[in-house]
Amino acid sequence: MNGKGRHMALCKDIVENIMDYIDAELDDKTLEELEKHAKDCPECGAFIRTYKKMLELTGKLRNRSFVTPEIRARLKEFLRSSLNLN
Repeated sequence: MNGKGRHMALCKDIVENIMDYIDAELDDKTLEELEKHAKDCPECGAFIRTYKKMLELTGKLRNRSFVTPEIRARLKEFLRSSLNLN
């Protein structure tokens, strides 16, 4: 996979695994790759910061029941479209 293709794959991985990423529930290798990517990719870094801030502002960082499967699916679709990952 070329550099741009690998970059886009990592963007997609961030979108697909945001909750596991934030909760540090990914395996060490995947977590390390995604953290490096988030530092190098302004869009993904902003996405992670925004998502964390949203959870913090809602006061539900520990209880994420407000993020229904429908909301999560719609957010993922929006992000895929925004990053042209479809």
